[in-house]
Amino acid sequence: MLQLENIENAYSFHSYDDHSAKLVKPGANIHSNNAADAILEINISTLIYKDKVYNELMGSEMFPASFADFDEQCVEKLSQYDADIYLIGTGNTSRFPDKAILQFIASKALSIDFMDIGAASRTFNILTSEYRKVAALIFFN
Repeated sequence: MLQLENIENAYSFHSYDDHSAKLVKPGANIHSNNAADAILEINISTLIYKDKVYNELMGSEMFPASFADFDEQCVEKLSQYDADIYLIGTGNTSRFPDKAILQFIASKALSIDFMDIGAASRTFNILTSEYRKVAALIFFN
């Protein structure tokens, strides 16, 4: 378990592995009799931003299923969210997009960090607990 306390107005990561992650819903108490209702499990590419989760199962505009398809269009979609920092969970290892995409990110003056799912989950929880505006885009492959 990554975090004991709950965040009143935002999702937080409870746990993760190579194939899925469990999120604690905003304001939920995972130590209550209804703990199962407090957890949301994700296993497809998903954007977590404040008290919202965006993926194709939620009927939201989609990001690619694989980090290998991360491109300028993904950067444009991310920039629509009012975050100070964007975390990209690239799967079970840290990966980076090609140089052209990194240059595109720099031209947009966005703070986007690429890291494995574990690092993205932990960093998201820390920044959220500090009430920072953070969005995490998680890829499982």
